[in-house]
Amino acid sequence: MSMDVDLAWTIILHAPGRNKRLTRAIINTSKQAAVTTETGAIKKLLKKIYDHITRLFKALSAHFDGDDSRPTDKLVLDTWRSFLQPIRALRKLPSCGEFVAARLLLFTGGAFLEEPGLSLSYNEETLVEETNPLHGFTADLDDALLEPLKKMWELSQFRERFDWVFTRFNVNDYEMTEALALSPQELEDLDGIRGIKYYYLASDDANDADDANDADAADESDESDDDDESDEDDADELERYNLYTGPMPRWDCGEQDWDNLEWKRRGSDGPITGWLEYRIQEDELPDENFMNGFHIFRRSHQFCLDARQKSEAHIGRQQHQTFDEVARRCGLPPEMRNRILSYIEYRDPFPYLEKLDLAEAYVPFPKVGKHCTRCDNTEEESSANQTCPQKAIHVWNLALRRFHTFHMDDCHGWSLCTRHDCTGHHDDGENWKVTEEPQFTRYIESLAARGNDEFVSLDKVGLGPMSPIRLKAEADDEREDALFRGRGIYYESSEDAKMIGGLGGLKHAMIHGHTLLAVWKGDDCHSSFHHGAKAVEPTWQYARSLYDERVAKVVIKRLHSGDDCESCIEADEEFIDFPWMAI
Repeated sequence: MSMDVDLAWTIILHAPGRNKRLTRAIINTSKQAAVTTETGAIKKLLKKIYDHITRLFKALSAHFDGDDSRPTDKLVLDTWRSFLQPIRALRKLPSCGEFVAARLLLFTGGAFLEEPGLSLSYNEETLVEETNPLHGFTADLDDALLEPLKKMWELSQFRERFDWVFTRFNVNDYEMTEALALSPQELEDLDGIRGIKYYYLASDDANDADDANDADAADESDESDDDDESDEDDADELERYNLYTGPMPRWDCGEQDWDNLEWKRRGSDGPITGWLEYRIQEDELPDENFMNGFHIFRRSHQFCLDARQKSEAHIGRQQHQTFDEVARRCGLPPEMRNRILSYIEYRDPFPYLEKLDLAEAYVPFPKVGKHCTRCDNTEEESSANQTCPQKAIHVWNLALRRFHTFHMDDCHGWSLCTRHDCTGHHDDGENWKVTEEPQFTRYIESLAARGNDEFVSLDKVGLGPMSPIRLKAEADDEREDALFRGRGIYYESSEDAKMIGGLGGLKHAMIHGHTLLAVWKGDDCHSSFHHGAKAVEPTWQYARSLYDERVAKVVIKRLHSGDDCESCIEADEEFIDFPWMAI
């Protein structure tokens, strides 16, 4: 039953005030909790926040009569944003603060995905400015989640796997006990960690009538986050499948999809992988809608995946070291020690992650757009004014886990800044612009080398081109399927391989504006199919707005010197850029 519209408006308008009062109550409780082990007051506050979020969710689901009676997108986003204040205050709670804050941020993201309260329909001509507030809010939500995750990573001494992040949870009477858990262990004891389960069917066991396209279609349909698929027909179907119980594969460890298996998935990893879609309307085709979307927790999700890799290696190495020391003291023969150690398997992290300090690297988006008092005393056309940090664009490189900074130049265009952690206000004589190759190569390598005294090249840390990059057509088809098909358990691995630049590597993807998926050569040099390549849109970039991402891609691609480029590969680009975003 839909909520009364007047009641819905009351809830929406009063939410910020309630959240301010909740924040004060949380701060008082955190002071009391420092001298007592009583958890009842903490759980009572948590339930209030969950209830307030749920009330807003229901209010935004009300049937408003027409657009004029609906709250504006700005009001709705401001209301959602008001929940960040009490949730951040939860971090001050001793022992449990970081965990409960992260859980509530995930719940907020899940509620927002289910009922954002926004129109989510934009005109192509005004898409960038209309979606700026939306992308800005989700970036703030993502940044807020990163803070407790980073703190828990440090407190765990780099052992935390964040399994509790990858789970769905809806707060109702049945699940409220789980929602009020104060630690990952308490949540696990309540059987509250339920992520995706993957099931596979070997090709030999599949129906011969099912061709590969049917398998692909089935897999795509299972990429949804439907959780309640436990009816008898579904259970009967899954009886033919085997539950996968191993670790998630990694392409850089040679764990690629060489098997012709059919996959199904059940369950959900919850809001951490949440995808928000919106419609783009074209004036020339009013009846047609182009869909676009994005992950609302993109950086937090990547942080957890990175932490899992480093945690696996950290724990595995410690186990090997401990066993080796005990075995030596007990006089165990070397061959027996080595045989036993071979059963204690672990994978090293991706080479670039090996030396990367995750907590240091994953910093929040720099704040821009505020008034700058220093610029009041400088000429408007001066370099110091044009490169003001409040006017800069910052774009996160998902592969490097670092920010790129862009400033306006003398020609009122955007240029890439050479400075790491740029503070802006560059003087007229300061050489801050990356203008061409090989300067861009030196810049990108210096960024990748931060914190790694042993850095040699992008190739050595896994960010260079794959070798050999060009294969015979049949072998290339097999490689493309194995690396980028992304079925079942291989989805994350496939996305990761694309993120670091695909076959061409990161620098190639950035400078050429595409990610290579296939590069082949034929046997017959006279054939029109002697050689070729296929590429998709690059995915290394992530920013607070579509415009900022577009700036990063265009500016860096303009640094490409085609005549002198040794890595140029002409490819069929299978993506449609946003033509209405001129830079």
